[in-house]
Amino acid sequence: MEGMSYLTVGYLGMILGIAIWTWTVFARSKNLEARISAIETSMGKEYIEADSIALQSTINEEN
Repeated sequence: MEGMSYLTVGYLGMILGIAIWTWTVFARSKNLEARISAIETSMGKEYIEADSIALQSTINEEN
């Protein structure tokens, strides 16, 4: 192979690698969002709101 052919194959491989990595990151992100949503649903909205209020009061105390 000529030098430009090696370079072309290298760039195509790099683009393919980045595409696979990006797809994996988005797939894991979607899976994580689904798991968080399921946890929030199973715990109930009241618990989430109470936890949010407690977090806000803790932040306000630190300031």
